[in-house]
Formats: sequence, structure tokens, C-alpha cells
Amino acid sequence: MTIDEIHATIRELPPRERLRLVERILHDVIESFPSDAEPSSIIGMMADEPELMDEVCALAMAGRERRGTRGDV
Repeated sequence: MTIDEIHATIRELPPRERLRLVERILHDVIESFPSDAEPSSIIGMMADEPELMDEVCALAMAGRERRGTRGDV
């Protein structure tokens, strides 16, 4: 399966499930970093994937807008 096929499949998920998936992937990536890695290196990892970073941010903002405040779940 290609990345484009995986992405197409993910886009079929409801927004909340996509956010859960992104969170899970980020946790997996963070856990694979050495313990002395800089937190900013997560952003640097996505430097070659600006569209993905834009989508992650858009999904997060949409989730916040639906909930009304940042703290509401």
C-alpha cells in the first residue's frame, strides 16, 4: 500500500478518529526518538511534509472549534 492509498483511507475516517490516529502516530514517533532529542525536532521531522503539517493543524483547530474551548472534550 502506498502513502497516497493510506492517506486516502485515513481521509475516509471521521475527523475525531483521524485526530486520534495522528496523536497515536506522533506518540509512536516521539517514543522512537532518543530521550535527549529536542521537542522541536518533531516539527523539524515534518519539514519535508508541509501539507501533512497543515492538515494536522487544521484538524486540531477544527476540533477545538467544535468543542467551543480548548479544554472541553
